[in-house]
This record gives sequence, structure tokens and C-alpha cells, in this order.
Amino acid sequence: MAAAEIGRAGQPVWRGVHLLVRDDAQITTLQEQLPRLAATGVNSLILEVNYNFEFRSHPELNRPGGIKPAHARAFAAAAHRLGIRVIPELNCLGHQSWETTTMALLAKHPEFDETPGQFPDNAGIYCRSWCPQHPGVNRVVFALIDELVEAFAADAFHVGLDEVFLIASEHCPRCRGGDPARLFARAVNDLHRHIVGERKLEMLMWGDRLLDAQALGGGEWEYAQNGTARAVDLIPKDIVICDWHYEQQTAYPSVPFLLGKGFRVWPASWQPLANARAFSAFARAQPRGNIVGFLCTVWGKVEIADVAGWPPVADVLAEWK
Repeated sequence: MAAAEIGRAGQPVWRGVHLLVRDDAQITTLQEQLPRLAATGVNSLILEVNYNFEFRSHPELNRPGGIKPAHARAFAAAAHRLGIRVIPELNCLGHQSWETTTMALLAKHPEFDETPGQFPDNAGIYCRSWCPQHPGVNRVVFALIDELVEAFAADAFHVGLDEVFLIASEHCPRCRGGDPARLFARAVNDLHRHIVGERKLEMLMWGDRLLDAQALGGGEWEYAQNGTARAVDLIPKDIVICDWHYEQQTAYPSVPFLLGKGFRVWPASWQPLANARAFSAFARAQPRGNIVGFLCTVWGKVEIADVAGWPPVADVLAEWK
């Protein structure tokens, strides 16, 4: 099946790259690479900014040297001239720490933590989460989202939501004893209400917490083993699910599963090239419909200046032209 046949009639195939960006220097380098990326066929960029931005609404969360709004606007204008859609990302709920570092939101607002006062130096956990039921967290997070949307002139926003392991924690006075699926769905629905309902934007998220490991036969990273998977039936179906798989498999049952639930799906690969090609081939073989295209993630394995020529990007996205 030709890639052009995949997706909704009249809609372009999304040939995307996901990148972490942390400062103006990286934004400048990426802007210089936009013509090469466009020539490769890239028409969508997900920029995971997180707290690496000069926020006006909550300057206490700024990282020194973070991306300036003016540079973000210049980058977005250059990308749009080349037909490249820019989708900013703030990783929500989970991934609020990495190793011994707690990210800005919980470092400055520890009252939002799902496990307040627990796990000094983040020992014994993967990543911290914020509490989806804290009455103050959405006010802060929505303001950050709005600033990133404005700066990157975006018509869509990626909310992350991958690898959430700390949820319904016994250490949370609001969430202990709660249903992980309903708590996860609450976070998704709150974000959807703001991004789609109020801002009239498209919303994207990673799909791993919606996939039941036992039913679909996967491990705890790409599939959920902590009770969140039932949220798949509790969230709006207009969310684009970025379904990531990095290991080579003979089949990827999450793709037909999510399509069957009524979602649009953006399959996402990483490295090595053989693994990315295997997932791409499986996705292209699915019946036409709600597969929007293909997404290549980088995760720092190649310098921004070299992304356009990196085989897991250049070779695989060529299959979707």
C-alpha cells in the first residue's frame, strides 16, 4: 500500500520527527537544518521543550538559558514557510524527574507531587509524577501550555503522558486507594478540555499507558502494568495517539487495537534502522483509515545538525512519501 493511501482522504501523510530542545543554540541549529529536513520529506516536528523556556506566567520555572519566545516565533515562521508543522510538547503528569534531578514544576511546587516528601534524591523510583487531583496544578500547567502554543504559533500540542508509573500512590492524600485508570483519564480529560475544548487545538499524546500489557503481550515500558490501560475507554477519541515501539517485532498489536478504539494513530519508531523499518512496514500494511503517517524519535542519539541524514529518519520517512 502506498503511503499516500494511508490516512484520511485529502489529508497529507504526517512525516514527523520528535526532538528534545533545551536552548536557543539548539533552536538556531535546528532552524538551519529546516531546508534539509524538508527535502527529506519531513513535514511535522514535535519539539519537546518541557521547562526549557523563558515562561512569563511562571518565571520561577524557567531554566537558565532556556528558549526565548522571540526565537521560538522566528523558528516557527521559518518552519511554516517550508511547509513544516511545529508541535510543541510539555511532558505532563509523569517524567517530572530524571535520575537525581527533579524537574522545575515539582522542584518549585512540591505541593503538586504525587509522592510528597518521599524518595529523597529520587532514589528507588523511575520518574516523579504530579498529582492529577491537586486543585492548583492545572492552573499552572495550562498557562505554560498556552505560552508554548503562542510562541511556536502551534495548531496542535503534545502532552507526553508516557511511562507514568507513580499514580494512585499510597503517599498521596488525594489519590491513595483510587483507580489508576480513572486518575489517568482525569489528567487526559483535563488537558483535552483546555487544549481542544478551549483552545481549539489538536491534542497528541504517547499511547503506552493505554495499552494493557497482559492483553497485548508487552513489557512495562511500552505497555501498562499498573492499571491505567482501562483509561483507553474513558478519553476522547479525537486525540492523536503516538504509538511508540522500539524493539523489532513480527507484529505490533497495539496499532490495530488503538485503531479499533477509534483513535487516529501516529506510529513512532527510534533505532536501529532495522527496527524502525519493521514497524514502518507493519504500519503501512494496515488498512487505510486513521494511521496519519509515521514519526521518528531521536532521543539525543544523533546531533541536531545530523538528524536529516540519520538513516532511521531519512530512510524510513522516504517510505512514506
